[in-house]
Amino acid sequence: MAAIREAVTADVERYVSQAAGAWGLPGQALALVEAAARDTANRIGLAMIQLTLQAGGEPAGIGRPGCAQGHLARQVGTRPRTIRTALGPASYARTWWHCGTCHTGWAPADQWWGLDRVGHTTGYDKILTLAGVDHPYRASAALIGELCGIDLASPASIARTTRRVGAAAQARCEAETAAINNGTLSYAWAEPAPEVGYILIDGTGAPMVPAETAGRPGKGPDGRSRTREVKIGCLFTQATATPDGKPVRDEQSASYLATFEAADGFADQLRDEHRRRGFSRIRQPIVIGDGAKWIWKIAERLFPEATHIVDYWHACEHIHDLVKIVDHLLPDPTTFTHQLIDQLDHGNINQIVTTITDLNLNNYQGTLAERTSKALDYFTGNAHRMQYHHYRTNGWFIGSGPVEAACKTLVTQRAKQAGMRWTITGLDPILTLRALTRSHRDHTIWGSGTTPTAPTRAA
Repeated sequence: MAAIREAVTADVERYVSQAAGAWGLPGQALALVEAAARDTANRIGLAMIQLTLQAGGEPAGIGRPGCAQGHLARQVGTRPRTIRTALGPASYARTWWHCGTCHTGWAPADQWWGLDRVGHTTGYDKILTLAGVDHPYRASAALIGELCGIDLASPASIARTTRRVGAAAQARCEAETAAINNGTLSYAWAEPAPEVGYILIDGTGAPMVPAETAGRPGKGPDGRSRTREVKIGCLFTQATATPDGKPVRDEQSASYLATFEAADGFADQLRDEHRRRGFSRIRQPIVIGDGAKWIWKIAERLFPEATHIVDYWHACEHIHDLVKIVDHLLPDPTTFTHQLIDQLDHGNINQIVTTITDLNLNNYQGTLAERTSKALDYFTGNAHRMQYHHYRTNGWFIGSGPVEAACKTLVTQRAKQAGMRWTITGLDPILTLRALTRSHRDHTIWGSGTTPTAPTRAA
């Protein structure tokens, strides 16, 4: 403690001297004092960490430990170790044990303090991970240095830590899912369960390095793909509506999924999240998506009892696209568009098809009839998912806005900045962490226990 007091006194004297020389520079003196206060606080805290490590560095009553194979080990002295903490590097000495049979060594104190071979404390991992999840790695290093006073030699350490924490979080999610599926972990039910629960599905592309898209067809002029699809799921509940009947999403009830898995793998994750959230108790499940066939194959297989709704705004876009095909046949395309949307609002999908086919498209040359028929297939194939008058009357959501917003917040904001190209190994853990954070599942990221989410609360 005397050494700490001496160090603090030296810091104070040095910074007071520097501040005195800056009185003539507006704002500089106080800035120096702020820097001094942070550096001094960090030095005091770091000294406390080292004293704690030294004082409690060996588990009580450890006896003679054995290795993972059960062989008895022997103590072979002490070894120093330097670990990285939220306040800087800290060093301590701990006893070292060696197994002559397996030729392995370990320090029980490392296990006692929860330190793995990387030698990072949870606080240090949090700083690097929370920055790396939301910001480019180089910008993260500058931000950490400015806010925390931690000097990182390379942004690569943030990338490695973020991937490691993300992979560990994925493993905890899988363990939690397995525990729920085998009945050893039960739901934290909220009573009563909400009336309506939504399952929204969408996908968005993430820019990838060429090796990740080799041989995959794309929409570019050369026919090559430069992205891989990230499939997004969003689950939330609705217990109330506004006085005029508009639906209100329950506060903090949304949970998210983001994965590079193919449709079948994504379906498995969506089913597990549906089970984890206890959505089987909800009286009225609703699935909302655009017209992508893979979405409705999943919905029909996993949630056949749910009401399936095509996103209203996607349907309106298809109306506009349909009118563009035949606009040269129309005296007033704008009025015609409004008439079709009015039919859409009332769920009269057959009337939309009849109105278009009555234009006698077969009398025209070229591919007009073929293009129009293909556009109409969207409506005939989704007619039972476009009964918007009925949905509005019941006070339900009819748009996929929450999952489209999730595509932006989970993927676009982090992965689609200028010049970014990813590998699946590099981006997948980041997407996992971003989804868990926005689902209020920080306990899963940091291993602070499992808390199954009640249907009306955040995941």
